[in-house]
Amino acid sequence: MKYERPLKDDWKAKWIWQKEKKRCENIWICFNKKVDIQNEMQELIARISAENKYWLYINGEMVVREGGLKRGPTPTGIYFDEVDIAPFLKKGENIISVLVWYWGKKVSYSSTDAGMGGLLFEAENECISILSDSSWKTMKNPAFKKDKGRLQPNYRLPESNVYYDAREEITDWNKPGFDFSAWKNATEYDIGGKGIWGETYKRDIPFFKDFGLKDYENSSDYENKSFSTKQKITLKVPYNAQITPYLEVKAKAGKKIIITTDNIRLESIHSTYVTKEGYQCFESPAWFNGEEVTYEVPRGVEIISLKYRESGYNTEFCGEFICENSDMNSLWQKSLRTLYVTLRDNFMDCPDRERAQWWGDGTNEMFMAMYCLDESFCHLYRKGISTMISYINPETKVMPTVVPIKNDFFELPIQQLAGICGFWTYYVYTGDAEVISYVYKASIDYLNLWKQDENGLVLHKNGSWDWFDWGDKIDAPVLENAWYYYALSTAKKMAEFLGDNDQADILSEKMNKLYSAYEFFWTGEGYKSKDYNGYDDRGNAVAVLSGLCNAEKYGKIKDILFGIRNSSPYMEYYVLESLCHIGEFTLAKTRMCERYREMIDEDYSTLWENWNKNWGTMNHAWTGGPLVIMSKYFAGIKPLSVGWEKIEVRPQYELQEKLSCVVPAVIGEIKLEYHTENGQVFVNLDCPEKAETLLYVPENAVVTVNGAEIKEHSDQIVIK
Repeated sequence: MKYERPLKDDWKAKWIWQKEKKRCENIWICFNKKVDIQNEMQELIARISAENKYWLYINGEMVVREGGLKRGPTPTGIYFDEVDIAPFLKKGENIISVLVWYWGKKVSYSSTDAGMGGLLFEAENECISILSDSSWKTMKNPAFKKDKGRLQPNYRLPESNVYYDAREEITDWNKPGFDFSAWKNATEYDIGGKGIWGETYKRDIPFFKDFGLKDYENSSDYENKSFSTKQKITLKVPYNAQITPYLEVKAKAGKKIIITTDNIRLESIHSTYVTKEGYQCFESPAWFNGEEVTYEVPRGVEIISLKYRESGYNTEFCGEFICENSDMNSLWQKSLRTLYVTLRDNFMDCPDRERAQWWGDGTNEMFMAMYCLDESFCHLYRKGISTMISYINPETKVMPTVVPIKNDFFELPIQQLAGICGFWTYYVYTGDAEVISYVYKASIDYLNLWKQDENGLVLHKNGSWDWFDWGDKIDAPVLENAWYYYALSTAKKMAEFLGDNDQADILSEKMNKLYSAYEFFWTGEGYKSKDYNGYDDRGNAVAVLSGLCNAEKYGKIKDILFGIRNSSPYMEYYVLESLCHIGEFTLAKTRMCERYREMIDEDYSTLWENWNKNWGTMNHAWTGGPLVIMSKYFAGIKPLSVGWEKIEVRPQYELQEKLSCVVPAVIGEIKLEYHTENGQVFVNLDCPEKAETLLYVPENAVVTVNGAEIKEHSDQIVIK
């Protein structure tokens, strides 16, 4: 598992674009190249990079839909893709066509900008060499216009609205037989890896998953229909998804169809299609998300069909949690859907307002992914880490919270401390030891930016945004010191693992001073700072998780962790985890169901940014912590050693009489089922045979492990 991305610095191809060397926001450029193939080939790898996204066709057939990753593996670099194009080529003349979408915005929270668009294409073997150069023909696609309407995307998004005027489209420009001889020759710029586009790094996540065109749940209500007045047709998607809308209509020329989703209030992307004369179909190339898609259809347009294409990060749903409590089942599934709709080029905070990788969100997403997705999600987490490390200023040594980013900067110290703790969790769950070596120095450097007073408490660190959590009533000193101690203890584990004993001693000294000083906040009932009125659940929760709060105090602190409810959905995960950590599983279940009550009852498939659905987004990654709580603590499945070589399965049988849980551990699937019948518990466990598993069961339970009944057992069964 590599964190240093493969760098390609031996390009023969050159960057090509139009002649005008200037920033042009939101333009679409067509490229065509005729290639003569003399021999059939088993393989021909094309290496393709574009500023910013591309669609590749060969002989009229779609080869890559939305190729490329958002720019910014480093502050100056760009990605390239590798695609085997041999299956699409034939003997004789071939047409290679590329549509490039250049965003060109000066500000973005999820991409950088080189200053102009560009295409880089290189495919070579012993038989042929296909290089982007001035022999490629190019034309600005006149059908794509700039949307000048009132509804514009949020400024944080690098993408623009799609406005397509079919009256000006270049029909069949990417198909064999099209005459593009009159197009202009492309202008050559720097060779690959040089110039304003910067160094080129191999794409480190899979191509996006294409689920194909689908009918909306109510598509049939509008098939083969036309209306005498303008209509707003709202169509249902089964769940909140990343989609591109499709239409098939008959119309007179000049009819404007506007396509939006239920997330338009958050200034998300939308599409406009202007009809040509007669029959036509169109799929907007830019994705948006939602559960409802609205087509605003003018009078006189005959609808033949309306569909959508779902896409997303290429992973599989492998986890499961089902019990007799429908609220918990719903919450687990909504957490899963919230996670998936926030994965694509990167871990996102939300798929509509900004699509940015805030590292606090990314850390929570990683926790969730461990319990519900296959291992491919690891590529996305490693990409996130690698990008973040690449953006560290060597002089300031600050770990940035949002990357890639253009013309802005964020350091949220609390999210970065949580992220350092997350590095170790990722290592424990995956066995990926390289992550520790990769993040170690950056973590130590960042922790050294924090200073402690003469007693050992940390001096407040503002960062660029003095943010602890949404909401008020934050007891900042209690929370900040607890997070710092938690991160110190994690860094100490890293140092010991890497054999850096001197650093481990330094970290131990800092921890000891802080541990003693933190007692200043203890009142006998909980932790609070001098000027804070009451107690804050967040700081007390992290005090438990970090080890600052010892077991003798659990009986007192549990009332704060259950009864005080200041946390936003971001910090709620840590509060629930702290209740589980001290063994108060019933309180955790009760609090979870009560706090999430409105989200559970809402007829919507994803979870909100805040407890108020009208404030913030309706699909925020950090809110899905209950998925982890249920699988890790209520079902009780977690690793006891690195890489799941030793597993604990300790269900909380008192919480529900029936449960089924699947955890996709890297060592193999763990599947637990149990139910109660006539007062007796029946337990069935399938677990990896190469791991040692500790299974906890009630007295007199009937237990089956990997298909074999365990006749005699105690309450703890060791399976080797």
